[in-house]
Amino acid sequence: MNNELQRRLRMLNQEQRESIESILEGWDSPRGEFILPIVEGPPGTGKTTVGVLATARYRKENRKPQVAYLCHTHYAADRALEAFIELGFSPEDVLRVVDRGRYLMYKDSSYSNYYIAYNDVSELTPQQQRRLRSTPILIATLHGSTRVFKFQTRPLILIDEFSQVPPTLFFSTLSKVRQSSYNPSGYTLLGDPNQLPVITTQQFLRPNIGIFIMSRRDYEPHQLNLQYRMHPDICQAVNALREALRTYPLETHQSARNKTLTSLGYSWIRSSCPEEFVDILDPNNPLVIINTDNLKGWEEISLGGSKYFPNEARLAARIAVAFSSTYFDRNGQPLLPTILSPYSAQIGLIRSLLPQNLQGNCITIYQAQGREYPCVIISFARKNPDRRIGFLGEGGVGDVGMRAQTYVACSRAMAKLVVLFSFSTFRGHRDYDYLLERSKNALIIEAEPSWVGEHD
Repeated sequence: MNNELQRRLRMLNQEQRESIESILEGWDSPRGEFILPIVEGPPGTGKTTVGVLATARYRKENRKPQVAYLCHTHYAADRALEAFIELGFSPEDVLRVVDRGRYLMYKDSSYSNYYIAYNDVSELTPQQQRRLRSTPILIATLHGSTRVFKFQTRPLILIDEFSQVPPTLFFSTLSKVRQSSYNPSGYTLLGDPNQLPVITTQQFLRPNIGIFIMSRRDYEPHQLNLQYRMHPDICQAVNALREALRTYPLETHQSARNKTLTSLGYSWIRSSCPEEFVDILDPNNPLVIINTDNLKGWEEISLGGSKYFPNEARLAARIAVAFSSTYFDRNGQPLLPTILSPYSAQIGLIRSLLPQNLQGNCITIYQAQGREYPCVIISFARKNPDRRIGFLGEGGVGDVGMRAQTYVACSRAMAKLVVLFSFSTFRGHRDYDYLLERSKNALIIEAEPSWVGEHD
C-alpha cells in the first residue's frame, strides 16, 4: 500500500496537496472557535481522491488512527470503498458498515469481506465487535453513522458530497458521536456547494452544510479547480454555467484534453448512422446543442404536475438509439448513453420510447448526481409561448438550488454531451444565454420535424 500511496500522492496537483494538508492539520483553533476544513471540489476535480488519500496518510502517520468516512448515499460510500481497495487497503484496514438488508445486495460481491452488516450490536459476535474496534477506517452513510460511532473513539470524520447534506443531518450526526462519550479528533467536508441539495421545497432546509457554515463566518474553502473528467468543450459549457452561478472557472487537466468517445475505446460505424444524426454523433463534436423550436407542439402537464414535451422526448429517444446502434466498445458491446431530464414525466415518456436495454439509463438529474458517464443526452422538456421555465431559471421556485439542475446535468458527461431545449423558451434566462454564448466550441443544430417522423 505504501508504494502505491506514495505514487498517488506524487500525482496530485498543488490544490489537492494543500487540501490534504489542511485535513491532516486538524481543526482546533487557539481561540476555541469551531473551525473545520472545507474542500470545495467541483465535478471531476478529485474531491473523493483527496478524501481517500488524506485518510490513507492519516492512517499511516497516526499511532491509533480511526476514521469515519461518511457519505450521504450508499452509491458514494461504495465508490469510496472501491477507491480504498484500488489504493491497496485490505479488510483489516477498511470496512463498509451497512444494515443487514443492505448487505443482501453485496453478499455475492468479490468485495464481500470488506462489508460488515448489523442492525443492533446484540447481533454481532465478539469477534465481529473486535473487528469493528480494530479496523481503522469505517465507511458508512450519515444515516447509518451510529453503527460506526459505537466502535470508534475520537475518529477523524470526513463527510463526502456535502452538497447533499442539510445542516439538520450534519448536526444530528455530530450529536451521535457526542453521545458515544468521545469527541472526534476532527471534521472535514468535501463537496461542491453548487450541486443539487436533497431538500428543495423548504427554504430553511435547502442550504447544504457547506453553504450553511460558510454563510455564518468569513471562511474561504480550499478550492479544487483542475478537472480530470470532461473534454475541454464540455468543460467550457460547465464553466458557462458556473459563471452564471457566480463561481470560479475550472481548468482541464492534460489527461482530459483529448477525451472523446474514440479515445475511451469506442468505435463508431458512421455508415450505420442515420444521415440526419451524423454531425450529432460524430466523436469530433463533443458538445452538441440542439434547438427544438421547430418540433411541433408545446410542453404538456402530467396528472402529477410534471412537464413533458412529446416531440423532444421522441428526438432524445431516437438519438439514444442511434448511439447504441452505431458505437461499440472493444468487446463489441453497444454504447448505452445516459438520458437525463429534470422532469419525471419526460423521463417516463422517453423510457416508453426506448428499447429495453436503454430504459435503465434514462433517469432524472437528481439520480445522476455524483456519477459520470461517457455519453449524456439532456432533454429540458420546456416549450411554451410565455417562456416559462420554472425552477430551471433564476427567480423560479428553488432559485439557485434548483437551477443547479442544468449545471449538474452537463457536468456528468465525460466525452459526449448532447443538450436539447427550445431556444425561444429558454433564451433570456441567464444560465442558458451563458451556455449558448460562452460555449464557443459547441456545435449548434436546428432540429427538424422529420427527425421525429413529422413533415411540414
